[in-house]
Amino acid sequence: MAIQWNKGFATGDSHIDEQHQQIFRFANRLEEISQLEEVDEQEVNSLLRFLETYIQNHFRYEEACMLKRNCPVAQRNRSEHLAFKAFLTRSLEIYHQNGYQRKWATDLYKRIEDWLSNHICRIDAQLRNKAV
Repeated sequence: MAIQWNKGFATGDSHIDEQHQQIFRFANRLEEISQLEEVDEQEVNSLLRFLETYIQNHFRYEEACMLKRNCPVAQRNRSEHLAFKAFLTRSLEIYHQNGYQRKWATDLYKRIEDWLSNHICRIDAQLRNKAV
């Protein structure tokens, strides 16, 4: 089931919130793809390139914002980002070794959905009270 953006995910930083909304759209498209019998592997590859670029840029920006604003969860945020990057690296290795598999896409979606539901509301949203 698609995960929907709502104000509970807002950080008070319009740039971060816009980036988060992008990852929601990505995750929902990945879920749609995981339900298909046949997939366009070029689209999957494109989505994965987006995800790699996204986490590089978004995590860097968000971590800098937390440090600049003296957010008390800045270090925890960075640690969780590193763990997510490690997960993504492993997931991409599996994809490149085995090619597209429906279970792989479903597992990736579930992990991203969990990330969105938990990390953003629990960690990122703490920026709300630290907006510049």
